[in-house]
Amino acid sequence: MSELRVYEEDIFRAGQVVPLSPILVTIPDAAAMIGRGATFIYAAISNGVIQAVKSDKRTLVVVKSLQDYVASLPPPKMRPVPKRDPLPVRQGRQARRK
Repeated sequence: MSELRVYEEDIFRAGQVVPLSPILVTIPDAAAMIGRGATFIYAAISNGVIQAVKSDKRTLVVVKSLQDYVASLPPPKMRPVPKRDPLPVRQGRQARRK
């Protein structure tokens, strides 16, 4: 444990900010991370698609399982946008009134 404290002191002494990625997030945070609602997160947990753990009374979602879920999604199927003729360029206010 003293090694960890020395490590933290060394980081702060050097004036560096070490970004830490969360390992667990709350249900609302998990929903915001993947752009879905909390209801979807609860359904995905109960279906085993996303992993969650309990900490006291809180349900926390494992971030790695969110990343795995997103990686498993198929790419979008989009039709190509048809080419259109360019719009004619109007000149000044008089062209707008016509």
